[in-house]
Amino acid sequence: MFLSFIKWLIIAVVCFVVLAMIVALYLKKEGDREFAKYDAYTKEVLAGYEKLIPFEVKPEFKTLHPGKFPFMKLFKLLVTSEEGSRLKRVNSIDATMLLFMRMYTFLIRPDYKYNLPVLSVDFIFIGKKRVFVLEIIDPAKIEDENKKKYYEIMRSRIPDVEGLEKGPERDWYKDYVTDFSIHAKADNSKDDLMFDIYKTYLKAYLDMAMNAEELTPEMSEKVKQGLEEYVTTLLSKGGPAVEVFEKMLGKEGQEEYVRTVMFGLE
Repeated sequence: MFLSFIKWLIIAVVCFVVLAMIVALYLKKEGDREFAKYDAYTKEVLAGYEKLIPFEVKPEFKTLHPGKFPFMKLFKLLVTSEEGSRLKRVNSIDATMLLFMRMYTFLIRPDYKYNLPVLSVDFIFIGKKRVFVLEIIDPAKIEDENKKKYYEIMRSRIPDVEGLEKGPERDWYKDYVTDFSIHAKADNSKDDLMFDIYKTYLKAYLDMAMNAEELTPEMSEKVKQGLEEYVTTLLSKGGPAVEVFEKMLGKEGQEEYVRTVMFGLE
């Protein structure tokens, strides 16, 4: 009787696991489709602005697929890094988490010679649920007409997201991130809207970068120090992504990954 019970219990557990995996893979399809859309569009647009060449990332950082703990084997992050002239470092991360979560991460760190912010994007697709984080990181806050022009183009899209649920934010962000950055939650009914907003921000950012004039050495140093301060604050005060990296890589590995891979700091 007992052995029969155990047999049926094992069958039930196996069926549950199989069913859970089928559901996870079904949910992942939407994320795969959205990821491919953003990735293809971004590559196409970048190609029209500046020639980028591959930047070699340390082998241990190129693919993060830690196996220290069983649940961590369900996380996989693949980074692609390129470098250019004005767009000094262009990074994208293809992340899959817990089988059914897909994440598109994209970041541009411009050359310090120009008065330009960092563009940072994290879009998470969990079945039909979405998290949109689109940040313009401008720690130096050096005003000029070029930035003002394109900042206004980005700011014009804020009314389109005012009805959405607020996404993850930290109190310290306001000291470094512009007020027209987006942190929002939604479902797949907003996919077309968010993609259109992303296209507005990306095009405005790239036009701004291509029209930026070189700074004096003193102002260039201010831009560099501003970003250094932001990354140091990010590591000390935390954010969703960097906290995941700490669990994967430990404190020292996290700091090196965030500084040298994510933000391309020399």
